[in-house]
Amino acid sequence: MKSFLNFACLVALGAALSGCALANVASEPAPQLFTLTAAPMAAVALPADSASKSVSILVDEFAASAALNTARIAFQPNPNELKYYAGARWADLAPLMIQALTVETLQSSGAFASVAARGTEIRGDFILKGDVRQFAAETAGETTQVRVALFIRIVSRTDHSVLASKSFEAVTPLEGRGMESVVGAAQKSLSAVLTEVTLWSVDEVSKKSAAVTGR
Repeated sequence: MKSFLNFACLVALGAALSGCALANVASEPAPQLFTLTAAPMAAVALPADSASKSVSILVDEFAASAALNTARIAFQPNPNELKYYAGARWADLAPLMIQALTVETLQSSGAFASVAARGTEIRGDFILKGDVRQFAAETAGETTQVRVALFIRIVSRTDHSVLASKSFEAVTPLEGRGMESVVGAAQKSLSAVLTEVTLWSVDEVSKKSAAVTGR
């Protein structure tokens, strides 16, 4: 009987502590959530007779280091240190957000027959794979800027050989203070990179398609 009472007390104590923990979590302010949008490809001139218009392309999930494979918004005060802004998050893990925006940007360009994230039931002619090399605010002298750097590969769906690869990077200085300024600079940098990725992809896919069809 004594053992049973001791056990009951431990259970009650554990429940009380769990309740306190949940109360603490619930009382903490929710972080601000931010998201970015696809690059405005409607403003970019693309070749009207591009061979890519008959091509379907799949966008694979982007790879990233553990430090960047997070929803936290990164700040790098120097090359050997990485921090995160308190109370602010991306609405999704950074690599997943970049993958989704790459799909949307390629789709909005109208340069391909179809574009989808890899993992869907759609069969693509080519696969676009990417590494997130940098996606963070950083100090540059007396200013703060946001650097976005992606390494992109176009891969054959049939034999998985790399047909083309290239690094893309854009840097945008902050125009003010606060998280809105950081997010705004991230938007400009990512839009610039995704625009260049799209133009390059159209060119490379068109060349590869023309070589296969003999056009």
